[in-house]
Amino acid sequence: MNMQLDPSVKAIRVGLNWNSNEENVLDLDLSVFLLDDAYLARGDGDYVFYNNAVSENGAVELSGDDRRGEVDGVNESLFVDLEKIPDRISKLVFCVTFDDSDGDHIFGEAKSAVLTANAVTDTFDKGGVPFCSVDLAQHCPQSSGMAVLELGRGEEGWEYSVICESVDFGITELCSRYGLAVED
Repeated sequence: MNMQLDPSVKAIRVGLNWNSNEENVLDLDLSVFLLDDAYLARGDGDYVFYNNAVSENGAVELSGDDRRGEVDGVNESLFVDLEKIPDRISKLVFCVTFDDSDGDHIFGEAKSAVLTANAVTDTFDKGGVPFCSVDLAQHCPQSSGMAVLELGRGEEGWEYSVICESVDFGITELCSRYGLAVED
């Protein structure tokens, strides 16, 4: 179900929170795909993640890569300036994966992992007003990766939907789904 963002929203901040402990250190990664009408990324510049922290035109920026989840509050965040998103982009899909290629971890282990989205009406505002929160362990406990939130252009402006689509092969499967090749 699509929900409408208020037209006064100029940007959004999507945050990922999780906590690790010494026995079970988890490295989660937040990323976003900028997609066209065919639901495909045009190239690497339309995929923002820990190795490409800024989108091609600068509309999307990742805060950094927290590898241990030891910080209270937001561990990683993406800032999206909606006014700078190119017209060719019709959807943004926000994803969370584990940084382990062998798939040893699942969201059921990350009981405190939550993705939040805040609406920002002033681009100088660093916080924003929450409009969405997703408990990852609750939605896909057996998954090692998922597309969590979709933001798309609608007739009345930007709309969002919680999608929680599970993947078995983490970022490799998500890249393939959205038309990007992954080098080993």
